[in-house]
Amino acid sequence: MVTSCFLIPTIRAVVLPVLISASGHLNQSRSELRERVDLIELNHNYDDLGRHKYDQIIFYEWAPDFKRYHVIAWCLVEGDERRIPMYDSHRDDHVVRWYDRDARLDREVRSRVFRETWSQLDPERENRRWLEEKHRISLRRLPERKVY
Repeated sequence: MVTSCFLIPTIRAVVLPVLISASGHLNQSRSELRERVDLIELNHNYDDLGRHKYDQIIFYEWAPDFKRYHVIAWCLVEGDERRIPMYDSHRDDHVVRWYDRDARLDREVRSRVFRETWSQLDPERENRRWLEEKHRISLRRLPERKVY
């Protein structure tokens, strides 16, 4: 016979942690992915003659060991106004939303820290001096869907 004095501690120790950890994933559908980064940068890049070349969004994570931000991902704006970071006053952060064609899902990336820069050097490429692209964390990916 199982008594309630055994069941309650078991539920607290086993069942509740599983439910709590699973609940964080419930608001993520298979076609939408939301995440946070430490810094979002909107960079406007220009050539040596001052002509506009491109606009890009760069996502960074803070590296406490090195005391600097490291690029984890980037994307070109390419005329897609939705990719321009917007300030969300309700949540006091900046948000970027876009359809990720490679992953085939809508992405939302948020950060409390935002900066906008105008440069001739590409900050994403410059950051590769500190951390090679193959060692970047990257944005999250959903598990591959099996097609039968």
